[in-house]
Amino acid sequence: MTRRLLRPALTALLFAAPASTLPISRAAAQAVITGNQSMTATVETIDPETRTVLLRDKKGGLLNLTIPKDAKNLPHLEAGDQISVRFFQTMAADIAAPGTPLPESTVSSAKGYARRHPHGTLVSFQRQRVKVVTVDAAAHKVTIIDHADITRTITVRQKALQPLLNSLKTGDDVDVTTMDAVSFSVLNRTVNGDVSVTEKTGEQTPAVTPAH
Repeated sequence: MTRRLLRPALTALLFAAPASTLPISRAAAQAVITGNQSMTATVETIDPETRTVLLRDKKGGLLNLTIPKDAKNLPHLEAGDQISVRFFQTMAADIAAPGTPLPESTVSSAKGYARRHPHGTLVSFQRQRVKVVTVDAAAHKVTIIDHADITRTITVRQKALQPLLNSLKTGDDVDVTTMDAVSFSVLNRTVNGDVSVTEKTGEQTPAVTPAH
């Protein structure tokens, strides 16, 4: 679960505030750390149909979390549970080579125990392919069209991402990846005896056909 775990990636990637970076290949922009936060919260409500969990933090603020449908191997949560949760997110973009398969989104989840508390982890890689319409590297701007045929002109504000613009040209396909990692422990429950960890990895969600 995460704050809209499978959010549209490209706009958030390019408009985000300056952040830490992780180096990757020459054909790609650096992976940017866009989120890193820990908190303790109370589970207010759980909606099984929409797979959303409403949390209230210590200051009374509300946070609505969405659990992907493929994340089936997580500790059970109930209203009133006290949880400690950490969010970590990175985003990256790279030019897709002609003829390469569409990127696939994946979700992995695991449950076990941490200090005798039920503990869960969830890692999601949300990938989408967009097409470059125009690029103005000097002005740090690029116009793209996504799988829904929506065209946007975006100003690239992060220095770590700007070098990629020099490699882009009209017609290029760009793969954008958002990685969300979430871990949480249920603080109001403890277990005794032997404990174990179970894991479910590599669940894939259908790729999206790119716009042309």
